[in-house]
Amino acid sequence: MMKSEDTHRLCRDELTRLDGEVAGRIVSCSKGVLWLTQAGTPGDHLIRAGEAFPIDRPGLVLISALEDSAYAVSGGKNHPLGSEWSFMPAFRRMVRRFEAARKSLLT
Repeated sequence: MMKSEDTHRLCRDELTRLDGEVAGRIVSCSKGVLWLTQAGTPGDHLIRAGEAFPIDRPGLVLISALEDSAYAVSGGKNHPLGSEWSFMPAFRRMVRRFEAARKSLLT
């Protein structure tokens, strides 16, 4: 598993994984575009430079670069806020609704 707060780089089409205690971690993209998918979670997520994705449940997370990218992973069980962030489920629902609304506007 990756050390928190380190910056990682992925080349286009490269894939990596986060496993173990991932709940409470945040994947922040600083360059490029990342495609994230988590076992047991419907749908995938794209994050671009300047965006972040909060992981609110346990389960393997795959991160793939759609172009040369850089990202950091922070938070987790040893994070000061802990892995049980009460606002995360509501935040994830809000993000899903936003993505659905954006897709409907673009089609």
